[in-house]
Amino acid sequence: MEETTESTTGYSHEPVQNSGTCTVNIESDQCTANAEEEETAPADVSSYDWLSIVDMLGLQKHPAELVPGDVVGKELPLLEMWECFYTTYSRSVGFGIRIHTTSSNESRGLWRREWVCARQGFRREKFLSPADRKRRPRDCTRCGCTACLHVLKSMSGTSWKVQRFDTNHNHVLAAQEHLQFLRSNRKVTSSQASQIRTYKYAGLRTCDIVNLMVQQAGGFERLGFTRKDAYNKAAAMHRVETVETDSEGLLGYLASKIDSTDPTLYAKYAIDEEDRLCHIFWSDSGCQWDYMCFSDVLAFDTTYRSNAFNKPLVMFVGVNNHFRTCVFGFALLLNEKIESYKWVLETFLDCMHRRQPAVVVTDGDAAMKAAIILCFPDSTHRLCGWHLSTNATSNIKSPDFTKAFRKLLYSHYNVPQWYERWDALLDKFELHDNAWAATTYEQRLLWAETFLKTHFFGRMSTTQRCESINSYIKRFLNCKIPLRDFIRHVDIAQ
Repeated sequence: MEETTESTTGYSHEPVQNSGTCTVNIESDQCTANAEEEETAPADVSSYDWLSIVDMLGLQKHPAELVPGDVVGKELPLLEMWECFYTTYSRSVGFGIRIHTTSSNESRGLWRREWVCARQGFRREKFLSPADRKRRPRDCTRCGCTACLHVLKSMSGTSWKVQRFDTNHNHVLAAQEHLQFLRSNRKVTSSQASQIRTYKYAGLRTCDIVNLMVQQAGGFERLGFTRKDAYNKAAAMHRVETVETDSEGLLGYLASKIDSTDPTLYAKYAIDEEDRLCHIFWSDSGCQWDYMCFSDVLAFDTTYRSNAFNKPLVMFVGVNNHFRTCVFGFALLLNEKIESYKWVLETFLDCMHRRQPAVVVTDGDAAMKAAIILCFPDSTHRLCGWHLSTNATSNIKSPDFTKAFRKLLYSHYNVPQWYERWDALLDKFELHDNAWAATTYEQRLLWAETFLKTHFFGRMSTTQRCESINSYIKRFLNCKIPLRDFIRHVDIAQ
């Protein structure tokens, strides 16, 4: 087994000696630039009003009716006003725009800017047929359009004057219903970005967030951006927030919960000899209180792997006095070996003040069974009936046998009757030399109701409650989610 170092909830971590244990408060562990190849959205110019701008310019025409003579030679005090003017003009006419040329120097700073139609120029030759192309080339949108707006800064620096205004296009203009899809017209505003962030924190997937915002806006044509823009914005915000390693983010999240909302939250982690996180267990105050009240039956399973590191998620669940599922804790393990199970069960006992459950329900995993014997010697172990029935179907492949086996599994016989019916079942299906049948018989005390009817199970004969929580949590998670977001979404789902 890998040597591990443990630590308990707060956030400092000290070197440990050969004993491998440390307890703290988180139990642990100048220039001219040409435009890019594609369209670039202009800056946010929503604070400038079109009507006030055209009033300053003395224009009385609709934007689509303007000609070069109406604009050339006109001045405005701010560059952003010309950007607002050309953005609104382009949207009215039906074309996208981008910044083509910007010039500056040390004495005057920025002194020239040219906006062009998004279809100005042609795609560079090196992008048309590269020898090492692996992806399908994007559609070519450049066609040499000459439409543009060119402004220069006055020598006094107090205004910007139009040097050139070209309204000629050599391509079909966009229809009114398609204008919102032009890149220069698409923008995720700061308020929309905040909304996306809030929904992401709540566990919603990006596709669901977009669908919700579309409904709120009254359709895609009123939303202001596309689905791809939303995905890009969500990913960009996540990259900005991810300033630490994944494990540090996870531990920091738990520490913040302890400091702000749940001071009695219990969390413990283990690291290997290379200081890498290998196991972590956490249980909040509500989970601990539930266990103190309803520790009669404990079920746990490790069937869900939905995080960037493919770690198995262990869920400890039980049943309350209303026969409703209650969660006692969660853990992420390095693997599903006996050493990992021993660590998580011992940690669970430490969290619950060494109080063992009366009954433990699990699947038939051998490593899990061995760890239960070592850590829960006073508990009754029961194997999941659903897993046994599934194994009977896959090994014997007889519906009649499965039906008879389920009777032996769940019916209340006396002991002699049970043995008699088991022998009759083997005789009928000729299974005396069957390895699966022999192994199942040896474990009869762990699954047959006849031998378990004196124990209280709270109507739990399977790990179905674990599977149900798995199915529910799956709606909040995906296989690429980092550990920090994983643990936060598990808390939300809980």
